[in-house]
Amino acid sequence: MLKEVLMEIKEVKVYSKPLIAHNLKISEEVLDDMLRQLIRMGYLSEDLGSPTCESKCAGCHVSSCSTTPIKMLSVTKKGEKLLSQ
Repeated sequence: MLKEVLMEIKEVKVYSKPLIAHNLKISEEVLDDMLRQLIRMGYLSEDLGSPTCESKCAGCHVSSCSTTPIKMLSVTKKGEKLLSQ
């Protein structure tokens, strides 16, 4: 199941815990535990971004946000290797 979570993170354009939990038919609490495991194991990296959104990421759907930090998850090279197996 951890690999399925990793694949969902890789495939979604915008990280949405409710959507990923729905797609995998698991609760958000279970998803939270799995995400923590994947981060701890080095398959995912987590970035809270800038609380002031100074970079205004091109194409970001919330690039006009004010001060809300955005949690971003990305699949690491180790995670990519796992998914390619």
